[in-house]
Amino acid sequence: MRERRSERQRRRQARRERGQESCVDGALDSCLMCRQCCPEMWLASLALAFLAPRAGVAAEPGDDHAAPRPAGRVAGAMYEAVRRYRVTVSPGRPACCPYTPSCSTYAVKALARHGALRGGRLIVGRLLRCRPEAARRRGFRDPVPS
Repeated sequence: MRERRSERQRRRQARRERGQESCVDGALDSCLMCRQCCPEMWLASLALAFLAPRAGVAAEPGDDHAAPRPAGRVAGAMYEAVRRYRVTVSPGRPACCPYTPSCSTYAVKALARHGALRGGRLIVGRLLRCRPEAARRRGFRDPVPS
């Protein structure tokens, strides 16, 4: 196991030196070793925040400051999951999203503007392109389409 990890670290170091590393490369390493923002880690954190028991730190009642709560039931549940991630998980992690606005703010705005189906599709697309080289091509800005 240790040999496999060190081999992965050597390959990752070689990609980093060539400038070919993306934030997805660290997803296979342990959470303590992954120092970059990874869409897979964001999704896992979101799932844990949504599925975790409601005891302890909970989201404050009311709307998120980025966008109001959507009217639909499914969009509302997705909105609450993202809000819980923003309140419980996100403050404990360093800011690492290369885009403006961040991925969680984008998710809240997309759900409020477009609902569960189109907003969910926009969120998945954003998470798939959440890499430094993709952000650089877009000028580090990726607003929610109107």
